[in-house]
Amino acid sequence: MADPRQRRERLLSKLPRIYTAQPSGSVVGALIDSMAASLAQLDDSLIRTQHDRWVGLSSDVRPNDALPSALERLGQLLQVRRLPARIHYARLNPNPDGTGLSLDFDARNPLEAALDELLGNSWREADGSAPRVPPVEQLGGLFPGLQFVLGTTDSQLLVQQNPDATPQDLARFRSVLEPEDGARFRQRLLITARVRSGGLTSPRALLALALADLGCDPCPRAERYADTTLLRGFAPGSRKGCTGCSSQGPCPRPEQATVEAWLTENPVLIARHQEPSPGLHRVFQVRNPSILPDRPVVRLHVSRQPAAYPALRSVDTGEILIYTGTLKPGETLILQPALTPDETAPFNGYENSGQHGWLAAFPQGRATVLNAEGAERDVSGSVFYLWGNRLDDPSSTLDTLRYGVLEQKVLTPRLHRGDNNWMLLTFAQPQAEFAGSETQHTSRFADSKAKSGTCFALLDGDMGNGGGFSQALFESISKTNTQSAEEENDPNSPRFSLHLEWATRPPATFRLRIPKNSWVADAALRGALGPLRSNLIRASAAGVRALVDFPEPPLRDVQQSNEAFSLHTRQVWNEAHEPADQNLSIRSTLPQTEEHATGEGQFSMRGVFDTTRLNWSHAG
Repeated sequence: MADPRQRRERLLSKLPRIYTAQPSGSVVGALIDSMAASLAQLDDSLIRTQHDRWVGLSSDVRPNDALPSALERLGQLLQVRRLPARIHYARLNPNPDGTGLSLDFDARNPLEAALDELLGNSWREADGSAPRVPPVEQLGGLFPGLQFVLGTTDSQLLVQQNPDATPQDLARFRSVLEPEDGARFRQRLLITARVRSGGLTSPRALLALALADLGCDPCPRAERYADTTLLRGFAPGSRKGCTGCSSQGPCPRPEQATVEAWLTENPVLIARHQEPSPGLHRVFQVRNPSILPDRPVVRLHVSRQPAAYPALRSVDTGEILIYTGTLKPGETLILQPALTPDETAPFNGYENSGQHGWLAAFPQGRATVLNAEGAERDVSGSVFYLWGNRLDDPSSTLDTLRYGVLEQKVLTPRLHRGDNNWMLLTFAQPQAEFAGSETQHTSRFADSKAKSGTCFALLDGDMGNGGGFSQALFESISKTNTQSAEEENDPNSPRFSLHLEWATRPPATFRLRIPKNSWVADAALRGALGPLRSNLIRASAAGVRALVDFPEPPLRDVQQSNEAFSLHTRQVWNEAHEPADQNLSIRSTLPQTEEHATGEGQFSMRGVFDTTRLNWSHAG
């Protein structure tokens, strides 16, 4: 602040002596003092105006409750706002001993609004009305170590520390009563301005923006793992004097980080498609929002009537998957396709999302039938895969089979990027009846003019090895007709339900994952997670989809360096020859002895397997 005395002395040096000789208590002296104070105030305003143009120098003090500070006005240019207090109250009365406080509410700041802000609607009645006595004890779940009770009136809230509480517990509650700290908001605004004005949307810039929204100082050392970038955040001021920030290599003190943020580019997501009642031989579309193709897991449920030889066909690729059996009402056919390493390699990344998990136990794929009671049976040997020309094209002939593929393999049609046209087929008429049991395949093809019979009969195993299976299949495909509306409503026709599930890598998408530890939980209490999502979306490039997730922290297993496992094996060779007049003889013995102290007890091993992240960098 400028000194008014310096301004008064400069005024006296410029004014004539007739004015400067007047005493300070005179009218002229009082006027000179007022002019000096006004000029000093003008100096402060000019300096403050110059400083308020810059984020690093602007003031974070509000002139009053109605007007924002200069720092907040700069934040409004970038649509970055200071986090307000989450609880609005009329009066705060701290306890003299510092172990608690009391809050008074009024009509302008009711207690119900404070509970809605922190607890949502969980404390209200089923019809949405507020109970007569608000259950304020539910706040103890958000703030462990504190007790919440009503005061003498329903508009007073008493907060007291438990005997085993720490001062930090009460400080966590005080953080929701006050706006965001000015220094923390300044740091967040500096990083946001750098990202927004620089036009930089790299993974490191987006991670720094997210960590700043959580109130952390982003570390300048980012680490890259496959398709994922890791950036750590430290408590404000803890990075001062860190020698690792100016050197090369990974962060030298990752255990001191308060938050870890992981950004995955084009993450692996699981897509699903439900076709509740697909019609036979009717085309339906399956949209695949991915830059990579994949073969889906198929679940086909049948109700009302049996379905013989159900099949799925991709109209675009010409692939056909067929199950050479009959699904009874209430049964579900589950097909888990066999995938080659070249097909699964594009989905491999740092994060293991569990896609294609069945390949570890069934590398050749698996097909099962699940009945209504939950029992399943393996039918992998009854699934065939065909690929070639458009098999249902009337112009096609059986000679085109030499250019196609027919194999007994659990392999579903491939889903390419965009819209895929699929079709559900069955190779038996709804009125068809099979002669014989499932073990005696004695059904035959009916004449083309017959009113009943099978379009595609159950085949014995010998036909699959020769050309009879191919010829029968080609003939049945050409004879399969579209199911009409009358047939769909016919109670004698089967009813289907189709569910597809596959892995995708959506284009122009990234996922931000921040494990929800105590620091992130405190930021959520302050209401920082909502602005984090908004700022991340605004900072992303146009058309880029941002996914934000706060999973549980990964489990860490610490292995002591002095613990070791050893195995001792001893082998002794002895050769003996008696010096006597006898035939030459050689005796060889091989004793194997393993030493084991009887007092050591049984051998045991104990460990913790962390399934959240399978990476060596997460070892404690």
